Amino acid sequence: MLNPGDIGRRIRELRQDRELSLRALAQKSGVAVSFLSKVEAGRGSPTLVTLLKILEALNCTAPEFFAAPDNRMGDVLVQRQADMKILDDGDKLWRYLFPNVAGVKAVMTYEEYRPRTRHVETEQHTADICGVVLAGTLTLELPGEDAVTVNAGDSFYIRAGTPHAAANRGGKLLRLVVAELSHTGARPLTRGRAGK
Repeated sequence: MLNPGDIGRRIRELRQDRELSLRALAQKSGVAVSFLSKVEAGRGSPTLVTLLKILEALNCTAPEFFAAPDNRMGDVLVQRQADMKILDDGDKLWRYLFPNVAGVKAVMTYEEYRPRTRHVETEQHTADICGVVLAGTLTLELPGEDAVTVNAGDSFYIRAGTPHAAANRGGKLLRLVVAELSHTGARPLTRGRAGK
């Protein structure tokens, strides 16, 4: 699992490589300058959605952000659980099932939402996503519409650019697998918010 210091250092490196000030990154991402400063110093830990907003502003995909140094693969790829990148913000855990290597054209995550999700943020993806609920009940909230529940065994599909919030409103752990369909978006493999 990545610690806040590693995430902060990597964000600072990317920001400096792109010659952005903290203020410019804050404007592009919609994240407060003071919080970005804490994240870069390893004293703050962004939620998963906030991290994706920062990465989108840095023009960096989540797989690129967590890329392994060895970017090659053969005809078959086996990703060992111990080598999978994990993000955990206390409410949600995402485990990236594939590394960012040449030839892998999919982003697939195993996700867990703890009971009664506390931090629910609206997000938009730059590519279509789909998934299946393994256990628990996923609540999808779309602005101006009734919430949609997705139960264990049900699947879901969300078109690129659709604003939504995902939550676990129940008392049991929610487990699901989500795939991003890279062929559907202008900038595939981001698992972040859609254009500005």
